[in-house]
Amino acid sequence: MKGTYARNGGKINRGFEGGQSNLAKRFPKRGFKPNKFNIKRPLEQLNLGKLAYHISKGQLDVTQTITMKHLQDCGCVHSIKYGVKLLSKGADKIKELGTPLHLELSDASSSAI
Repeated sequence: MKGTYARNGGKINRGFEGGQSNLAKRFPKRGFKPNKFNIKRPLEQLNLGKLAYHISKGQLDVTQTITMKHLQDCGCVHSIKYGVKLLSKGADKIKELGTPLHLELSDASSSAI
């Protein structure tokens, strides 16, 4: 006879139910998941060049501590879900300003520091 049993030595995968979803896929998954709390949260990236651009336009005040709220208000970062990471691209533009910056951010690369 033609069909499943005639092909592949008559073997059917364990849990196969003729094309409908098997029981393991139909029921909700419950219980302990070991990687549930080790999820990497993506941080918003902010380059020093972009920060220098907004400072030179006068949108950020260098005399005060610049927080993530200030960055979002001036449009430097669009949406902050988990935090902001400072990256070093455009560091030469920050050096041209000549004033020290005080930032409150979640993370920063070693070269940006």
